[in-house]
Amino acid sequence: MANMIGANIRSYRKNKGFTQEELAGMLGVTPQAVSRWESEAGLPDISMIVPIAQTLGITTDALLGYQQQSQDQIVTGQVFAKMKELETVENPGGSALKVCEYLAEEVGKNPMNYDIVLKYVQRVAELSYYIDMEHLLDAEPERAKAILTDGIRKGLNIIRYCSDPKKVNKAHAALAWIYIHMKDYENARDHVNVLPSLEGHAVKEEMGLALDFFEKGFDAMKDTTVKVNGILFDLIASHIQTITTHYCYFGTLEEALEICDWSEAVLKAFTSRPDYSEEVHQWVLRKMNFSKMSAYVRGGDRKKAEEVCDAYLKKLRETKAFSEEEYKAVEKEFMEGIYIL
Repeated sequence: MANMIGANIRSYRKNKGFTQEELAGMLGVTPQAVSRWESEAGLPDISMIVPIAQTLGITTDALLGYQQQSQDQIVTGQVFAKMKELETVENPGGSALKVCEYLAEEVGKNPMNYDIVLKYVQRVAELSYYIDMEHLLDAEPERAKAILTDGIRKGLNIIRYCSDPKKVNKAHAALAWIYIHMKDYENARDHVNVLPSLEGHAVKEEMGLALDFFEKGFDAMKDTTVKVNGILFDLIASHIQTITTHYCYFGTLEEALEICDWSEAVLKAFTSRPDYSEEVHQWVLRKMNFSKMSAYVRGGDRKKAEEVCDAYLKKLRETKAFSEEEYKAVEKEFMEGIYIL
């Protein structure tokens, strides 16, 4: 039974497209707890069985192994696993194109599977960056236009017909990115403007903390705080990646270094607690250090750029956050970046 529960949690989580960190955040537990369940190093507490099943959108019988996965869930898991196989750190633009082409075929086979359709739209949004900023498919403009147009069409289908507000919001965000990289700023703004806003701080998570405190007490609020902190970290990490990229490529060297120092302080504060996503942390560190290295190259100080590169790669090697294959790809990306930028 223990093996079955761990395998089922892992399988249903992947079918939903959740990372361990995302599932942990939704359940108010640590990512390490989810990892222990899935690796069969420990069982979830009996009180967690119902919340886990509800979060994964399944029955407790399914979680405990008393019924088989639906065909839809099986297909989703298979598609996401294949998608991961196509991704490479070494050639992100090329792999983004391969993933989009693969997902387009799967969407054609599973047009009502909104997990697959959304993943396709999000990957088209990612591809739009490489088309716009890295000049991918410059020699095939009609092909590029067809992919982006299809991504928009599929995203609008999610917005019109999907009943899951989270998926709808993610579709709006993906379409905004596609339109931004197509230089259609009016349509991009239309999608941005319907997204939930931090303005006024009147957000569900903040009020949820207050509600849990008054309804269930301080201990319940503490559990919710862990979940909210994880969500907030993911948001701030994305914000840091965006601002450091733009400051380091388009600002002065002084502006770039100032924003990187601030970003590093923010990341250090968040990662002093266990309520953050290690996967997201490594991603934003890689992006930020590459941007900082780029700022020094643009500023004409190649020696400093090499120091940033060497220090990051040394720390990455020491922490063993990536596999050997992934590390070599990142190392190649940074070493080439010093001389190509």
